[in-house]
Amino acid sequence: MTKQHERLIVVSNRLPFSFRREKSGTWRAEPSGGGLVTALLPVLRHRGGIWIGWPGGTDDVPDMGADLSLAGEDTGFALQGVALTAEEVRNFYEGFSNEVIWPLFHDLQLLCNFDPVYWQTYRDVNRKFARAAHAASRAGDFIWVHDYHLMNVALELRRLGTKSRIGFFLHIPFPSLDIFLKLPWRMALIDALLQFDLVGFQTAHDRRNFLQCVRALVAEAEIDGRGQVVQVRAGGREVRVGNFPISIDYNAFMRQAATPEVAARAKELHRMLPNRNVLLGIDRLDYTKGIPLRLRAFHDLLTRYPELRERVSLIQVVVPSREDIAEYRDLKTEIERLVGRINGSFVEPGGWVPVWYVYRSLSRLDLIAYYRAADIGLLNLSAGKLFTP
Repeated sequence: MTKQHERLIVVSNRLPFSFRREKSGTWRAEPSGGGLVTALLPVLRHRGGIWIGWPGGTDDVPDMGADLSLAGEDTGFALQGVALTAEEVRNFYEGFSNEVIWPLFHDLQLLCNFDPVYWQTYRDVNRKFARAAHAASRAGDFIWVHDYHLMNVALELRRLGTKSRIGFFLHIPFPSLDIFLKLPWRMALIDALLQFDLVGFQTAHDRRNFLQCVRALVAEAEIDGRGQVVQVRAGGREVRVGNFPISIDYNAFMRQAATPEVAARAKELHRMLPNRNVLLGIDRLDYTKGIPLRLRAFHDLLTRYPELRERVSLIQVVVPSREDIAEYRDLKTEIERLVGRINGSFVEPGGWVPVWYVYRSLSRLDLIAYYRAADIGLLNLSAGKLFTP
C-alpha cells in the first residue's frame, strides 16, 4: 500500500492554530499550545494527512478556507475547519463539554450542570465533525479522534457508512463506575465509544475504569486479555481498549534546549533571580490544576520557614483558558489575589519578589528556557499526564 493511501485524519475540537481577526479583516494564525498539539504535530508532519477542527469564531464570520490553507502550507498537512454557531459553542463546548464531562470526569460532580439541551447539541456538533471527516477521508485512511468533546463521532461516522478505521484517545481521566453512573446519558456514551475500533487512555487506571463501566452497563459485552491492550466484543463489534501514555518529540526538545538562544534566555532569568532557587509551575487556567492550593502552600512555606525568604522564588505561569466561562474568570481573580497577598506579605523593596506571575502563553523557546532555568519543577498530574507545552 502506498503512502497516499495511509493518511492520518486527526479530528479534535480545535485546530493546532488559533485564529485572531485583524483590523484589516484578515485572520492571523498563531500556533496553539497544549499536550495534544505538541504530541500530534510531529506525527502529522511525518505521515501527512488532514487535521479537522473548529478554527474559532462562529458561522457569522466570513469563510476562513483561504486562511486555513495558508496556515497549513508549512506544516506538511492540510487544515480543515468545522464551523459552529454561537449557540453550538455555548451548548456543546461551554455546556456539555465543560459543564458536564470535564467536572464529572475529574470527580467534581457538584460543578456539573446536566442540561438536556447540552446533550442534544453535543450530538449535533459531533455529527458535524463526523460529516467533515467522512467527506475528507478515503479508503485506507486512519481517522484518529481526540478527547472528550468528540466521543460520539465514531457512531455518526458508522451511520454515514465510513469504512476507514477509527481510533479515539481520551486526554483526561475516565471516571470510576460510581461517578460515571451519575451521567444521565451514560448508556448512549458507552455505546458511542464502542463504535471506535480502538479506544485509548492515558493510564491503566483509566482503562480499568472504562472496562468496569462496560461490564456493568453492556450486558452482552465480552472482555478478553489482561495486558496493556484488551479486546471488547459487544453488539457484533470488536474494539481494542488500551492505555498509551502521551509523549512528546524528545529529541526535538533536547536539540532546542541545547541552542544558544535558549541558553541565553535561561541565563537572563538567573541574572534576574540571583542567588536563589527557582521553583517553576506552568499550568493552564483550570480548577483541576490546584494553582490556588499551590500558592497557599508556598505562602505557608515562607511563613513557617523564614530562613527560605530571599532564597527561593516561585515562577507561576498560567496559560489563559476558557476566559468566557464565569468559573474561570473567578479562578483567575483568586489566583491574582493570592499572588498579591504573598508578594505584599514578603516582598523586599528593590529586591526579592517571592512570586513571579505570568498570565499568557509562552513561545516554545521561552518555555524551554524556563524549564532550563528552574531548579524545581512543580508538576500537575490531575489529568493523568505531565504538562507539555
